[in-house]
Amino acid sequence: MRKSADAVSGKRRMAAAKAASYAAPSAIERAVQDQSVAAGRMAARVILQSPMFRGVLTILAFLVATPVFGLPIVVVGLLRPRSDIFLRCARPWSRILLAAAGARTTLEGIEHVPAGPCLFAANHQSLLDIPALFLVLPGSARFLAKESLFRIPVLGWAMTASGCIPIDRSNRARAMRSLREAAARVRAGRSVVFFPEGTRSRDGKLAPFKKGGFHLAAEAQVPVVPVAVSGSHRILRPGSLHVRPGPLRVRLAPPLDPAQHGTAESLSAATRTAIATALSPDELLPGSALLSAGSP
Repeated sequence: MRKSADAVSGKRRMAAAKAASYAAPSAIERAVQDQSVAAGRMAARVILQSPMFRGVLTILAFLVATPVFGLPIVVVGLLRPRSDIFLRCARPWSRILLAAAGARTTLEGIEHVPAGPCLFAANHQSLLDIPALFLVLPGSARFLAKESLFRIPVLGWAMTASGCIPIDRSNRARAMRSLREAAARVRAGRSVVFFPEGTRSRDGKLAPFKKGGFHLAAEAQVPVVPVAVSGSHRILRPGSLHVRPGPLRVRLAPPLDPAQHGTAESLSAATRTAIATALSPDELLPGSALLSAGSP
């Protein structure tokens, strides 16, 4: 009887030990599980940081977010042209695109935005500059942008309905007409954003400025706010679908009064110096802060 009881007790102990082994994995098993989880997390980080993945994600974000936020701008903009829905929709649209691109955006100098209408003069490195600028612009601001953007479905419709101004740099007469229209908008109380380089920088370095926007400021007698956009070229370069996550900084400098600068050339040079001061050395050509005059 005693041997029988011992046998039963031994079987119970073996069953209990086996159940415990299933319930609580061994140290080796736990280590293997931890390594698998760590490897999975590392693989996910590698995929999320992949330029190709980020490029696809940014394109998908644009294709989804643009109709969602653009169509209300088209409808309301046509019915109420002075509505502030443009910025109300443009800001969440911008945050979605910048998040998809992995752009860690820093905004500085927002206190320099004047209470009244003004001209925002920004350097132009990447397509991401526009969504980044939307985050700092006042509700009354509208873009003076290249004509080709207005031909993009939904995006172009929204820009037209909201009162943005197309400019054709290849046609001097049309370009001057657009500048006169922008001057009328400013006198009516709208702020206008323009890119004095005329186009995106191919190498990420500050290019010579064109003078047309500064003639506009002198004619309308409104302040010019220099805006430095830094880091966007490293994230998304012109002509590339590869997106590399990284920091993107938008810094506004104190406004410049055209009355204190006798000519458009002087105002352009002062604006360029203010922008160049806020950029990193690799975003400048040697002596670029001194280069101000270009074609109108």
